Amino acid sequence: MKKRTPIVPYILLDTRAPIPFPEANITIYQPSIKEIGMSGLESNFIIGLNALTKNYQFEDKIDLSQMSNFDVLMTVIQEKSETSKKVVRAIEQVLYLIFPNCNIVFTPRSIILQEQTSENEKIIHMIDTSNFDKFSQIIYDAFCLIEFGDNIQDDYNPSGDRARAIIEKFKKKHEYLAELRKERGEDNAMDSIYCRYMDILAVGLQKDKNTLSDYSVYQLIEEFKRFQLKETFDYTFQAKMAGATKIKDAKDWMGAIHFGEKNDE
Repeated sequence: MKKRTPIVPYILLDTRAPIPFPEANITIYQPSIKEIGMSGLESNFIIGLNALTKNYQFEDKIDLSQMSNFDVLMTVIQEKSETSKKVVRAIEQVLYLIFPNCNIVFTPRSIILQEQTSENEKIIHMIDTSNFDKFSQIIYDAFCLIEFGDNIQDDYNPSGDRARAIIEKFKKKHEYLAELRKERGEDNAMDSIYCRYMDILAVGLQKDKNTLSDYSVYQLIEEFKRFQLKETFDYTFQAKMAGATKIKDAKDWMGAIHFGEKNDE
């Protein structure tokens, strides 16, 4: 998978701070694992993230030259199939989590965020074709989607020709990612991947699972990656101390692990 440099400063991701989204004059909240669980099924949440972060205009063999990423998303949202409705609900789930003080309204050309202030005032923010790509990149970074790839339901079957062509591309990528998860032993992992990470860290690092549930997605995944590196480093060191010679050196577990950084592979 081609790497990209995140646009969100790591310090904001590491500290679970609100992420500025000046293009809409609002900040993006980073929900905890616990809050994601309270909002509904984790698989629905990931479907919503996936729909909001598609780089549609680079899908090959589909003529999207006259459509922005946001236009394509609106095309999918406006389909009337039952599966389309499920995707819209998943998108709403994500938006309500990251904009907890807002009411979400879809229009044909925008996503309206109606913010309720502490002074009981209403402020209108808007996501549309002018700022959607920036929004999409922020979400991609904040939820470490490079770690999971895409997750599209197999029964997504919109009626419109344009949307159908787009979803066909989704399905092909979904088949590849399903195989990738199978290789990792994660056939059903999307329904429980965050829980699995918490379980492993709770045992491996002797941490309170309730504390881990207050992590953001980014914090949980980054700590898990660091833990994996430390485990591999320790195992390799012990094997070499025991006389093993045909063993590859482990990466420095204190090195860079952020996606897009030099030591990340």
